[in-house]
Amino acid sequence: MAVQTGEGVIEIIYGSTSIPAGASNLGSYLARPDGEGEWPTVLLFGPEPVPLSSVKNLCRVLARHGIAAVAPHMTENHGANAVAASQVAAFISDPAGSWSNAQFGFGVLAFGAGIHDASTLAARDGRAVAFASVAGTLDEAVVDALSVAGIVGLWVGSRADDSTDVEMSVGAKDALPQTTFVIHSDAAAGFWDDGAEGFDDDIATDTFDRVIEFFSAELPPRV
Repeated sequence: MAVQTGEGVIEIIYGSTSIPAGASNLGSYLARPDGEGEWPTVLLFGPEPVPLSSVKNLCRVLARHGIAAVAPHMTENHGANAVAASQVAAFISDPAGSWSNAQFGFGVLAFGAGIHDASTLAARDGRAVAFASVAGTLDEAVVDALSVAGIVGLWVGSRADDSTDVEMSVGAKDALPQTTFVIHSDAAAGFWDDGAEGFDDDIATDTFDRVIEFFSAELPPRV
């Protein structure tokens, strides 16, 4: 891994890494503060199985704000992903680890279609304490999983984003009473992704600020 300096308030370590997952290793992207202590940690699930550059960038942004972030490589098979995600969660939650305090609780963050694997993990692992989603539809399966998880949440979407069913998502408010909804009116699909045609710098910045504030408040503090 390489060390990034001179950006943000916290120096970070970031890059591709391998995480033990059963009998094999799982490719992942990791960004974490380069300092002593065990840090709040978030698992990220993007819209594609392998983390996009925009997802990796947010991992680094989170790390510069004192939150370690891991984006594991997933597949098109949600059943296999559920197993792999649980193994990654077990890895970061291992008390023998030296940089994450996830044994006390970790966050789950999803972008787009990544909401399905992310919500499954949140429902299955009691160590997940906070869930955030950007541009992901809260369909019946996702709502059922998050209802089982019963954890605090943040949902960010836009009515102009044709990749997301906003009305269906907003309809989940009663089922997810601990979730805060942030709805933009004119941000197009990909508003959060700096590699997408619909990228909106102002709304992306606002979204990332909200995500960072949410996890900073809800995750166990650095120890």
